[in-house]
Amino acid sequence: MQTAGKDIYNVYSVISKKVVEVGFDKKMDAKDKRNELSAKTWKKWEKKKKDHPKIAKPFPYIIVKGKEHPKY
Repeated sequence: MQTAGKDIYNVYSVISKKVVEVGFDKKMDAKDKRNELSAKTWKKWEKKKKDHPKIAKPFPYIIVKGKEHPKY
């Protein structure tokens, strides 16, 4: 878990229903971490999409507001 910075954005696991990474100041930093964590799932999705083009892109990790977010 990341502890530096403010707790404005967090990365949340949809599968385990828990916050995986904490303490992002900028949303883009949180998205980069989400993309890094989702990379394996997206590779499997790309292979399946060739056979079934209407399959939606999975997001096993999402960005949520942290405790220090102004609209929390």
